[in-house]
Amino acid sequence: MVSDRLIHLQTEVQAYYEQLAGKETAKRLAPQEDKARIQQQIRELKAELGTVERDYWLRWRSEAAGLAINEVEADVLTAEILQEVESLELVPAAQSNAAMMGLLHDIKTELTKPDIPGSGKLKAAIPLLPGFLSYEMELDTEGLLRRAFPTFCKLADKLKK
Repeated sequence: MVSDRLIHLQTEVQAYYEQLAGKETAKRLAPQEDKARIQQQIRELKAELGTVERDYWLRWRSEAAGLAINEVEADVLTAEILQEVESLELVPAAQSNAAMMGLLHDIKTELTKPDIPGSGKLKAAIPLLPGFLSYEMELDTEGLLRRAFPTFCKLADKLKK
């Protein structure tokens, strides 16, 4: 069962992503004299988002540690995560970032290990994601959230039932 706190933190993270996307758009459209002020606001939002996101992943990790996922669900989730990783490898922003590509490769390696059940692969791959979603990297944050969180949202919804 997913806690109310985890759901709240996920909502907060999504709200920060939306704010960040709005600020990035505003900066792009703003007159030159306003761009420095908006960039400072973006930095402040990223710092706040980093704190909330760390809390989210720590809570998610502690709650996920006690979960029992049946093998069929684990196989499905593993396949979905692998598909997302493969599509993220094609994103130009990820391709230009060696650290990002290394993390994607590590996740893909864990998910494609032979002779390991899906639940074992899932347990091995999940701890890699907090570093993957770091905000030190300059990426399309709104697009990354939309691509990375749907799988976890599905898992959370299944666990709530």
